[in-house]
Amino acid sequence: MESTERAVVRLTEPHTEIAGGGHSTEWPPLLDWLDNAIREQVKRGSAGGGGSPSPIDLTALALFQRIEYGVRQMREALYLPIMRDVKGAIREAWDAAKTYRASGDMDDDQQWERICDAFPRWVADIETEWDDRTRRMEVTVPCPSCGTRWVLEKDDPRDPREEPKRRSAVWVEFAEGRAPVGECRAPECGAYWVGYTDMAKLGIAIGATPDAEVLAACGIDLRQLLAS
Repeated sequence: MESTERAVVRLTEPHTEIAGGGHSTEWPPLLDWLDNAIREQVKRGSAGGGGSPSPIDLTALALFQRIEYGVRQMREALYLPIMRDVKGAIREAWDAAKTYRASGDMDDDQQWERICDAFPRWVADIETEWDDRTRRMEVTVPCPSCGTRWVLEKDDPRDPREEPKRRSAVWVEFAEGRAPVGECRAPECGAYWVGYTDMAKLGIAIGATPDAEVLAACGIDLRQLLAS
């Protein structure tokens, strides 16, 4: 389990994650990511094509509420007032716990251990939610079918005050144990790529360098693919 201090940083502050191969990735506060994940289905349901909003992500919402409740209980035990900002509440609670421990005002080892264990556990719960979630990757090159690179979309099409945002026309979705799916969301196109073979063809069409070993692991012969 990672250190409590690192877990608090990851929950409440932008931070850098080191992935496999030593590559670094900038992450928002995990609580911000979780809050956005709760609303992601609603945005996806209302984006492009005039679709109706999808139900809110109840799994992510339940996790967020569980963390909120845990922080509230922790703050009550530390005699801290209610704070609506969960990130601020976590940071203040951890700072107060460290101060009480250093001054000898918290001599209950079990209480200290429960506080220290809570933050890494919440990080692990959010990481599990991330692992179970379908990833969406924007392809920032023109669609090989229609040539569109960008589309304008609102997060909430029903809000007349919201300005449309520029987003990539082609998105690819993938998740553990599921074949990838690509889509061009330009209204005049709507091209789809389904499965590893289609995804490999999409990659070649947009100029990506194919990896023969990775394709072979997916049961795709690169030479046959290039010849097709």
